[in-house]
Amino acid sequence: MLVLAGLIIVHFLNVYLQWSVIRRDLVQKPSFHSPEYTFLNFSPFHQREIEAARLLPNAAPTGRIFVYFDLLHPAVFMVWNNGGEGDFFDLGPVLAALPSGASRVSLFSASVFLIRQGEKAIARNFSGSILGGVWARHLNEKHSGQGKGGKRLPGSFIVKPLPGSLSMKIPYLVYFYLPLALIVILIVYSGSAMAAAFFYYIGMSFFFDAQKLFVTVPLAWLFNKIGVEPPDPWVKVLAVTMALLFLVASVYGLWRWKGQEMPASGKWVVCFFILLPLFLFF
Repeated sequence: MLVLAGLIIVHFLNVYLQWSVIRRDLVQKPSFHSPEYTFLNFSPFHQREIEAARLLPNAAPTGRIFVYFDLLHPAVFMVWNNGGEGDFFDLGPVLAALPSGASRVSLFSASVFLIRQGEKAIARNFSGSILGGVWARHLNEKHSGQGKGGKRLPGSFIVKPLPGSLSMKIPYLVYFYLPLALIVILIVYSGSAMAAAFFYYIGMSFFFDAQKLFVTVPLAWLFNKIGVEPPDPWVKVLAVTMALLFLVASVYGLWRWKGQEMPASGKWVVCFFILLPLFLFF
């Protein structure tokens, strides 16, 4: 129960972290001609305002956007697009083409977003991860991707470049460095068997973009310091190498686990880290 409670708490903190950096991105400098944003924060505390916002007329000349987050979505955008079909709007980590009129865009922690307008819906994966693509396909099958008229919603998008997007950088920095520091501390105080917790990174490589997680985000400071910008093939090689190093460390931890007594608390801690990618993804 403690492990489950800890995972649920981390899930909420992850959603809140992403909401915070998305809001900061949009408050500072929204891109293109995005209209004014109204931030309603955590939806269970602002149901009355959210219901009232849905009833507002679509009268603003440039459109209007209300944003909130809930237990499953770092951000939900209620967008009134008074411009042309397929106009781009700033949604934090991405710029997405949205249909004219009122629509809702739900952003998932898995770097997937779902656009809905009436009975029409379309999902897109902007993470580049294996399971992110699977999740986007599942959402498209669930929502059918089109309405009665058979016309699909626009689904094009542009991922913001890492240097200019806190919402693309900060979560990956936290995903990489914070668990690494915690696992190293556990190894120092509880023995090398705790290295089995490095299986966290193997799971994360499937749930999230491995190149961003292992190389382009956490090692950007190093590349900037030495003045090198590695080409894509080298980034892929480095990401695979990092994943293999974490896998070797995890297997070593399991081997040490068999060779010595592991306290019950240590086993549950390792279980927490192995399950953590799932609770960060959803």
